Amino acid sequence: MNRTLSTAAVLTAAALLGGAGVAAAAGPVTGTGTGSGANGVPAQTVIHFAKGATSASVSGKVGPGEDDRYVFDAKAGQTAHIHLARSTSAQTWTLVGPSGPAVHDAHSPRQSDFTYRLPESGRYYVDIVSTRPSSYRLDLSIPATGKPAKPAKPAKPAKPATGNGGGVHGNLPVVAEATKIDFAPGRTSATVTAKVGPRDRAAYTFAAKAGQRARIQLDGSGTGTFTLIAPDGTPLHTTHSRNQRDVTVTLPASGLYRVDLADDVHAGSQQLTLSVR
Repeated sequence: MNRTLSTAAVLTAAALLGGAGVAAAAGPVTGTGTGSGANGVPAQTVIHFAKGATSASVSGKVGPGEDDRYVFDAKAGQTAHIHLARSTSAQTWTLVGPSGPAVHDAHSPRQSDFTYRLPESGRYYVDIVSTRPSSYRLDLSIPATGKPAKPAKPAKPAKPATGNGGGVHGNLPVVAEATKIDFAPGRTSATVTAKVGPRDRAAYTFAAKAGQRARIQLDGSGTGTFTLIAPDGTPLHTTHSRNQRDVTVTLPASGLYRVDLADDVHAGSQQLTLSVR
């Protein structure tokens, strides 16, 4: 999980740009990432903007099983534009909001340029992954607003493609409605089955305490993947993590965790076994 930053990469000012009259950008601040191991929670680098700037840039290299994670703080109603210059199409990225789940993921065709009106105030997570050795430059800009930002109105729920409560409609991923997993009295594990595929997602939540260990086993087509999101929105496991079959994670906080199931290649059943001890 080593990450090196050049001296110029010490990112020094806040990214909360809600006020009026922001001065002209002082030029991008750049950083360098070297990739972190996929077997644990990636180290994260906070992106701050230099005084008067509305943009910042970071760069690095990732390879199979690596994950570069950047985080930034913003206010509800601001608009974030992310531009990723990448050396290979095997490289993708995920954007997760303060309360999760992902609002942009590896299945989106918009991997080079993405503009998004941020729905809530707090910390956002950008994870960059690749199935081959690659390099990248990530540019993040959040233009200043002339008046305090208003919270975005909740979007109307999209009609699900199937009974799992979500899917991919056109080019936009639709977040699946989550089902709570409760253990039977005296049990520490449970098994659920869901139909997933290129146009279908499934999601589950479970309650756990900080320090407990969650084991997630996925049985189905070899192309099935899952994402594990912590209560604060932190991605603990992504669809590009190398191990998608049997993963054990030490949970960092008490609260409600979320597991999203996907399969971008085949439609079929996935069996998820969750154990928490």
